[in-house]
Amino acid sequence: MRRLLLVLMALFLAVPAHANWNEARTRHFIIYSQQKPDDLRAFAERLERFDRAVRVVRGMEDPPLTDGGKVSIYLLPSVVQVRELAEASPNSGILGFYIGRAAGSVAFLSYRERRERASITRDDIGIPPEHVFQHEYMHHLMLSDQKTPLSPWLVEGTAEFFGTAEVENDGGVKIGAPPQARGWAVLDNQGLSAEELLASVPAKTPLERESVYGKGWLLTHLLAFDKNRVGQLTKYLNAMKAGSKPLDAARTAFGDLAQLDRDLARYARSNFQAIRVAPGPRPEVTIRAMNAGESAIIAVRMQSDRGVDRETAPEVAADARRIAAAHPNNPFVQGVLAEAEFDARNYEAAIAAADRALAAQPNNVQALIYRGRAMMELAEKEPAKADWAEIRRWLVRANRADVENAYPLWLFYQTFAEAGQAPTKSATEGLLYAHALAPQDRNLRLAAVRRLLEEKRVAEAEPMFATLAFDPHLPIALQPTMTSVLDRIKAKDAPGALKILAEEEAKQKAKAEAERKS
Repeated sequence: MRRLLLVLMALFLAVPAHANWNEARTRHFIIYSQQKPDDLRAFAERLERFDRAVRVVRGMEDPPLTDGGKVSIYLLPSVVQVRELAEASPNSGILGFYIGRAAGSVAFLSYRERRERASITRDDIGIPPEHVFQHEYMHHLMLSDQKTPLSPWLVEGTAEFFGTAEVENDGGVKIGAPPQARGWAVLDNQGLSAEELLASVPAKTPLERESVYGKGWLLTHLLAFDKNRVGQLTKYLNAMKAGSKPLDAARTAFGDLAQLDRDLARYARSNFQAIRVAPGPRPEVTIRAMNAGESAIIAVRMQSDRGVDRETAPEVAADARRIAAAHPNNPFVQGVLAEAEFDARNYEAAIAAADRALAAQPNNVQALIYRGRAMMELAEKEPAKADWAEIRRWLVRANRADVENAYPLWLFYQTFAEAGQAPTKSATEGLLYAHALAPQDRNLRLAAVRRLLEEKRVAEAEPMFATLAFDPHLPIALQPTMTSVLDRIKAKDAPGALKILAEEEAKQKAKAEAERKS
């Protein structure tokens, strides 16, 4: 991480003074980039056309979003910079990544199609960075619209199915092209068999993990276009929703799974069809040049959004402090400083920075949130001096400044546990609404599940937790625990499920503490 910070400082902070950033705002995204405005506009329009095409094909609603519900995207000049932020080697295949958070989901991409020679690998040749984002954004959209838990093959298969979409020159979108980088796994029929895939058998090797994506895409494509299997996917999903185990649901819907394997092998060598969504209205994109202070501190904000730890937070805060000294009345800059000081555990300094931001912009959500969070931490240090009503007042202000922002609602709920008080009905309702606003945040989802179990609302907790239990990115070591919790929930044993969760949490805390001391 220390090496990462040094590289980032060189890449981002030591840019010429004229290298200002632009901000693009659309219905679903806030994009930061040093691209020329016309290039940034074209990129933003392509993303919006992709979003619309997905919603048309999937029949998804499109409610208006506030800033808290939009995905923030940092578009960087080099894929190497993206890989540094991802803490990956320069020769890795990473072209972009996404983090789903209650505090605002964020993605990091490169806008350069050209690959540095040192960065080329078999896995990334010819893959546009936008396809990487489209895959991850599909996860974002699926969680926003998910009505039933989905098996890993379908989660990744659907993301691959839509991820290769191409926005055409007239604004139409073609969906269903094969993921070229996974072609070798699809054509060779390697990895998990159809039965293993449908049984949600944990992938233990790189080849098996690859097949979750490649064969998942192939099965998703087959079920979308094969006339002999019309309606089978719906039947499968209905069986899963009714509580069937994945393999039982698959046998009910797809029949003989050995035959399905043979059909997939033949289908892999067919001419794949595609769906074309006709162009809609030209998306609205608003672009503004970020001011000098915003451009100067955007690298710090990027690091905060990526995440810091105890070792790196003080260095990030020092950089933020240096930049903010030249921009004492800039609310964006001071809001970023407030977060950086909070992460470095300088809570009084975080409050002071938040107050400067709020003096210039009273509804600055970031400043309101980090003022409240800093006060929560100070209250934990000195409980006798804690004024929880005052702390909650700041979080309520943040909520009123952006009523569709999940984070203030979740923090408001957390104040009751910190204060040793039972959460009020409104706090619980706020927590559940926060989950509805940001279902991509796993920790928020787990907090909502816990609260539902505490209130014996097991039927509501089951589908919410099942999404976590079937998460394709779940570490293998955690899978037995998550399966046990889901079994307890299905048995209507809320105390048993809570006990397992509490034991796992204690184990993870002990492990983290041991790693910190080492």
